[in-house]
Amino acid sequence: MGVWTATTLARYAVVPADGSPVMFEYMNSMHVSEKFVDDVRPAANWQYKATAGLAAANKWADEIKSVMAELGYAGEPLAVDKLDGFGFIALQNAGITVTDPSPATVDAREVKTPEEIQLMILNGGAGDAMLAEFEAAIRPGIREYELLGVLNKALFDHHGEFMFTRLVASGTNTNPWMSEAHDKVIQPGDLVGIDTDANVYEGYVVDISRTFLCGDIASEGQKEAYRIAYDCVNGMRELMKPGMTFEEFGHAAPKLPSEYRNGRYGAMAHQAGLEDEGPGIPYPDDDRRGGWGVSFPDRTIQENMVFCLECYAGKDGAPYGVKLEDEVLVTKEGAVALSTYPFEAKLLA
Repeated sequence: MGVWTATTLARYAVVPADGSPVMFEYMNSMHVSEKFVDDVRPAANWQYKATAGLAAANKWADEIKSVMAELGYAGEPLAVDKLDGFGFIALQNAGITVTDPSPATVDAREVKTPEEIQLMILNGGAGDAMLAEFEAAIRPGIREYELLGVLNKALFDHHGEFMFTRLVASGTNTNPWMSEAHDKVIQPGDLVGIDTDANVYEGYVVDISRTFLCGDIASEGQKEAYRIAYDCVNGMRELMKPGMTFEEFGHAAPKLPSEYRNGRYGAMAHQAGLEDEGPGIPYPDDDRRGGWGVSFPDRTIQENMVFCLECYAGKDGAPYGVKLEDEVLVTKEGAVALSTYPFEAKLLA
């Protein structure tokens, strides 16, 4: 249901600043939410009704207004996380002032609770198991989507929920990065890259990247790209300490050689929890975003944050590239990897 309700507005909650939430659940799934939430009510549905959608959404908005009054928040602004056009119009029609929740929720999500940390440590082990199954399946003749299937099976075997990308790439598909799994056949000597991008137990993210070699003999160029990405990720982990600002970290982190900069990843670090979270830490000299690469100079790395440190190394026009990423927990002493899966020794030789 989590994947379906991510795009279908069949599950939502009204959460007061003080007090217990009211959960609105898909009618046939109410018994599921009643195990965890005291007040569960049937969810309204106005999507997929074409021109009749707004009238149905207006009825829904009146119900939300009534619940706000019931909770003691009549006339207060309503911070809305995700909604469609009819929903926003309907709330406005009901006289509800709509605002955005992120000024509160981003700060609340950054520092993980002790329970969240235990879940992320547990899921780091699941990520190791996923990578082990994936690496063991690499052989000449297997296709990218078959390797994706191996990864998904390992995810489900460890009580995971779903993958939110299909980032498996091999050979020439590894440069530039972000090609998703299709029917390309793995060849001897190919680099095979994977980004786990998965919601595992209780929905917490495992976001780890590794690049493997199909075979035993790597080219010098493959080794060079791997070493650059390896030094970058490990250098960032050794650098990260509580108390540093995001901007200080961005300027002090390892720099990529000039011939690798055009294809570098969109950010050197982002946060993780129930999803890939932000704000992230962009490359301070990256002008590819047209001015959108904000450095967040006032944000500080804090104990019990979780970051994904990632690096992509691929020269322009090269037939390969390397993607590496570690998910780390910030402790008093520094960053500790939540996944302990080894790097590719054949590419570090």
